[in-house]
Amino acid sequence: MENFYLEVNEEFFSIIDRIKRSRDRKITLIVPVGLPSLRSIINLKILKEEALSLGKDVALVTADTLIKRLAQQVNLIILDKIQEEPQSLKLSEEKRQVEFENKFGGTKKIISDIVVKRVIRKPTVEEKPVFVPESEEVKETEEEIVPQSYIPKQEFRDLGEKEQQFDEFFIKKRKDKKKEELFYKTEPRKEKPSFKFFTFKRFIIFLIFILFVGGGFVLYFILPKAQVIINPQKEDIKFETEIIADKSIDSINLENSKVPAQVFQIETEDSRKFPTTGEKDVQEKAKGVITVYNQYSSSEQSLVKTTRFRSENGKIFRLIETVVIPGAIVEEGKIIPSSKEVAVEADEPGDAYNIGPSKFTIPGFEGTPKYASFYGQSVEPMAGGAKGIMKVATKQDIEGATQIVSLELKNKVKEEFKKKIPSDLKMLDDGQVLEVIESDSTLDTDDPGKEFTITVKVKAWGLAFKENDVLVIIKEEIKDKISTDKFLIPSTIKVNYKNVKVDSAKGKLNFICQIEAKTAWNLDESELKSELSGKNEIEVRKYLSSLPEIETAKVIFWPFWVKSIPQNKNKIKIIIKPE
Repeated sequence: MENFYLEVNEEFFSIIDRIKRSRDRKITLIVPVGLPSLRSIINLKILKEEALSLGKDVALVTADTLIKRLAQQVNLIILDKIQEEPQSLKLSEEKRQVEFENKFGGTKKIISDIVVKRVIRKPTVEEKPVFVPESEEVKETEEEIVPQSYIPKQEFRDLGEKEQQFDEFFIKKRKDKKKEELFYKTEPRKEKPSFKFFTFKRFIIFLIFILFVGGGFVLYFILPKAQVIINPQKEDIKFETEIIADKSIDSINLENSKVPAQVFQIETEDSRKFPTTGEKDVQEKAKGVITVYNQYSSSEQSLVKTTRFRSENGKIFRLIETVVIPGAIVEEGKIIPSSKEVAVEADEPGDAYNIGPSKFTIPGFEGTPKYASFYGQSVEPMAGGAKGIMKVATKQDIEGATQIVSLELKNKVKEEFKKKIPSDLKMLDDGQVLEVIESDSTLDTDDPGKEFTITVKVKAWGLAFKENDVLVIIKEEIKDKISTDKFLIPSTIKVNYKNVKVDSAKGKLNFICQIEAKTAWNLDESELKSELSGKNEIEVRKYLSSLPEIETAKVIFWPFWVKSIPQNKNKIKIIIKPE
């Protein structure tokens, strides 16, 4: 029997190597407390299997409770203490040594560090003496016995052959002298099947355990969270500020309260008919335009004022002014007539002369070749002929009609601006300039007629600005007006524009902003989380209701089974949501 005293930090493979090098079958390992290499069930299992493969019985002596418990799981023998070998075995061993020397060594002696080991078992009450073959497993105590009668004179560098002869000799001697080989032993025990750690059943149990532990960890530490939605107390704020939109700047000027502006222009026109409202005893002659043709010669023809023109229905109209009709053009013997438009009026007043388009002849050329070659043609009807009490256009009629059309055009311009101006720009209604650049009426003041048509052409001009630029200036002014323990609620800002003044020459727009907004109390989220962590729902509501800065609050726990705020502050979400 051989005892190995292990070092405190001895490596596992060093232990295996010592067992392999040992010549004894019975080996006791004296293990210090806390030896890392044997505090592993895998290493102890490997130790057991290596011992079995080498045909050696290995026992452990240790005060380490963990190593004891693990060794029992892999069926390694645990001894309470190192046991002494019986004296009879010691004497027998000395005798065997002498016989060995006489037979194989002569005067040669083995080196002193060759250790003779034998195994002895302590008998129990149930034990009986039987012969134990060398291959069986027994509990053992080990002791190194060094024969004192042999003093080495010479070292053996290679003892392999001698050891084999030594074992063969003493095996034979034991068979001849069974009395020296008898000792107490327990009944032979059946070899237990080798320990298998990773079985399918253990794997399933281990997997279920991991899922259970992991699920519990997730349910307790990961999933629980709380959300606190706070509606803080609010206060109203009202003030006015003057802002200038200027087309000459490109960025916001906070110091002078100026914002960039863009100029937009639109030209448009419209026409409408209006009834006349005045009455007058009139003697008005119908008037119109005739185109006079010269198909007679290439020479010019002068027609004096009051020259008569006769329509197809016999109505006489006279030239209002003297005119000269240009000569015709003769090309390749063919005469191409020339023409000129002339103004004419009826020979007598009355609506009988308000005739439609007609062909006219010149009675003064009648009986001459010019009669057929000089003629007139009207395209538009003659109009304005009147006699007696009739409807006439008054000055008020014409001016009122012009204002109505201009107003309609202004509204039309607004719609046009909406289509033309980008959505991120704002143009104030009072910031638009409407200029009438042309106005025309089919009747002048006191002209007879039941209705007249007004045509108005206008030019619209306006400055547009980004309302967000205005809000930037407003927010900066609000910051200066509220204390640091409050904050502005941007969504509550309302702006009313008034006193709008347009300077079209300088491209500026001045206006006053009337502002209404709400501010809310600031809350320290970090402090709230510290105060709320670990509290249940009732404690949370009680705490929140005690804070004057809070108007209302709502607490949401998740998942549904959670009834208190998590201790982990990262699982607490504070939402400041003014309503």
